[in-house]
Amino acid sequence: MSALWSRGAAIVSRVKTPAEEFNEAVGRQLRAEIAASRSSVAAMARTIGVARSALDNYVTGKRAIPIPVVYAVCAAAGIEPHVLLARAEERLQADAEPTARITPIRRTPDVATSRDNDLEVAFESRVRHDADTDDLYE
Repeated sequence: MSALWSRGAAIVSRVKTPAEEFNEAVGRQLRAEIAASRSSVAAMARTIGVARSALDNYVTGKRAIPIPVVYAVCAAAGIEPHVLLARAEERLQADAEPTARITPIRRTPDVATSRDNDLEVAFESRVRHDADTDDLYE
């Protein structure tokens, strides 16, 4: 729902408002609740009596979600609307938090490298044939 306009040679985009971000979070949570109720967007749309494309636009955040649709999906999924909104708020806060810090793993000195390859092929082995133990494991 962000707008684009041209100003001279540059294209300027508008940042999403908090309301638009929350609408998208509610849509993602609606999709999760629909899946948790072992339904699909198409089946839920038939159940609550809206067009599948409309419900798909709501759960993807392309359109603002009408409150009656939220209540209808919640009733069909067996969840209270305030619980859905609280979960959407948690989802929105989790998306806003910075990601975990990634610490690079240093190579340890005891890991063999390509220069530490030993001869492992039988015909290149220094072990005598009568001392070979492969036949003990069959």
